[in-house]
Amino acid sequence: MSERRGRIASGGALVNMERVRRLPLDDAGIGGDSSVLLLAATHTLSAYNASYLNLAIARSMPLATLDRKLAAAARKDGVAVLGPFAHGD
Repeated sequence: MSERRGRIASGGALVNMERVRRLPLDDAGIGGDSSVLLLAATHTLSAYNASYLNLAIARSMPLATLDRKLAAAARKDGVAVLGPFAHGD
C-alpha cells in the first residue's frame, strides 16, 4: 500500500522485509513474508491486514474482522469471515 501511495519507493517493501529478517525474532513457523506481500499486492491490502489473512489461511481458521476490504479479500480466498461483513456488504 505504501508503494502504491508513493510513500516508499518501488521495491521498498522487500528491502524493509530484509531488514526485519535480520532482527533477532522468533518465527511463528507460518508461511513467509513473501506470502504476506503477495496477498497484500493481490488484494491491495496493507501488510498488516494481509498478515491476518495469511494467518487465517495457514491455520484454516475463520477471520473475525470489522474491515470491509479485508473481509472481501478473505472471502475471495475461501476464508470464512466472522462479523458484520460475513456475507458481503
